Amino acid sequence: MSGFFGQPPLWVAGSAPLVRRVVAGLEQRRQRVRVVALADLGGLWPGACRTLVLADPPAPMELVTGLLGQPGLRAQRGAPLRLILMHQADPAPPLPDLDPEGPISLETFALEDRAARALLGRWPLHCGLDPVFGQVPHLLVAGFAPPARALLVQALRLMAYGEGRPRVSIVGAAARAPADFALAYPQAGQVAEIAWIGPQLTGLAPLPPVTLVLVCPQPAVTDAVATARSLAQRLAADQGVSPPILLEVGDETPGGTLADWDAQTFPFSYLDEACRPAVLFDGLGDELARTIHEHYTDSIAAQGRDPDREPAGRPWSRLTASYRDANRHQADHLWAKLAVMDCRAIQEERVDAFTFAPLEAEQLAVIEHLRWAADRHLDGWRYAPVRDNTRRHHPQLIPYPDLSEPMKDLDRFAVRGVPTLLARSGLGVVRMLIVAILPPPADCPADAQLARLAVQVLQRLVARYPDRSLVIAATLAEPASRLVARLALDRAGAGLFLLCARPLTETLASQPDAAARLDLLGLATRAQQRIALPGPGELGRWIEERAAIRLCLGAESTDPEARPGADRPKTAKQVRLDPKTGRAEWGFEY
Repeated sequence: MSGFFGQPPLWVAGSAPLVRRVVAGLEQRRQRVRVVALADLGGLWPGACRTLVLADPPAPMELVTGLLGQPGLRAQRGAPLRLILMHQADPAPPLPDLDPEGPISLETFALEDRAARALLGRWPLHCGLDPVFGQVPHLLVAGFAPPARALLVQALRLMAYGEGRPRVSIVGAAARAPADFALAYPQAGQVAEIAWIGPQLTGLAPLPPVTLVLVCPQPAVTDAVATARSLAQRLAADQGVSPPILLEVGDETPGGTLADWDAQTFPFSYLDEACRPAVLFDGLGDELARTIHEHYTDSIAAQGRDPDREPAGRPWSRLTASYRDANRHQADHLWAKLAVMDCRAIQEERVDAFTFAPLEAEQLAVIEHLRWAADRHLDGWRYAPVRDNTRRHHPQLIPYPDLSEPMKDLDRFAVRGVPTLLARSGLGVVRMLIVAILPPPADCPADAQLARLAVQVLQRLVARYPDRSLVIAATLAEPASRLVARLALDRAGAGLFLLCARPLTETLASQPDAAARLDLLGLATRAQQRIALPGPGELGRWIEERAAIRLCLGAESTDPEARPGADRPKTAKQVRLDPKTGRAEWGFEY
């Protein structure tokens, strides 16, 4: 096996369906793997196995205790056996206490929880909204089969984008689900407005605008894709929005091609997601969490204290699950903080040193306190004037303005260190330069002349703003805007905001032919955020408030929704690309 020849194989044992998923992932990256029966684990000997995966086995306490009792394993020298115990969801099952210096290094791996982290890392809550524009997360959960609960809890940890109160609506859950969730997370209502709204959406009053949908249907649902698309149609009719829909498909593999896609539904299998080698073995998503932990231990050492003597200061491999999770939760929310500041993280060698301005740091400190409080609330803590760890009482579970200055400084210190943490991970922070493409007139040609002008403008913008990262914002409804957006993505490494002034189904239906529709779909797959702006004048207001550069293609836009309001000052620079005259006209602030 390329790159692994001569190394002992990974051993996998346990539940047969889960074992098959783990093995499939390992074989895709050409990793040597050996499937063994649980009864044969007594055959472990020093050097034969360096990593053992127990895939949701029965009686894990007895299994691990039996492994500890093997004379050969106790006598082995060198690196301990890496034992990964996969279980369905947190908390982990009871396990024996292990000597941190003993022959086994045990890692517990909650399938639902780790999949939820990976999925909401790929599709963060702000992928369907613009927090800088004042939009607040509203998560709709349809169906409550696994991993819905884990996804909901992870979303609650990540919902702090500002002082606006986020919302969660759950439909299609079992009758006992609200009571069971409240029992497990009695303080969840402190984090967001949570509404359990019955068995199905049919007949219910329209909801506030939804920004992200999670569909986790029960196994009895025979056509999950049809369910998701029906939900998309309902949201489009009621709210005029097309939020991303994450659809759990289980063992199904949706067929079709890009041309069959609705630009809105993203199928996934949480078990496949969790069993990816990058997640299961390589700690995908843990890079920043480890960096945060290392930064903490360095700060302890700088104060003259021994990190190894403190439970939270031990090396990552010997850190308890609760401390690892605290670092993970802080790391997972970092991307929300960047989104609030219109920033991106890119390879560090491409950017200069970065610091947040004092007002930015203060805004982020408020958000960091909200995140910290959400983490405490989800762990069952509540406010009390005196801290009591046994009763989970904490005096700092109060609004940020009511904190003492020393307590505020803790949040300020955390957010000021974000650029340093990213730098230690090889990343740098850079501010976005949002370039909005105004909807062009119908007769604007998407031709070579327009492409030439667009490349010239993009090159000039990159040279003029070397410390900024271009982000193109457009509805993508017209061929000319798609041509310019694609050149920006391919030639300038730009990001893409998809502006949805109407449901995506309507935009797709308005395309003149299949080729144009496919062109739009291809670009939609590359959008990092899709921002719903269905209200009258919302598109124009967003462009006016959020764009640093307004890009006009051809004549002045005739779309009334994109025109700047007459009652507000206009602050964006404007560039006009006219393929008919072959000129690019640069305006100034006006």
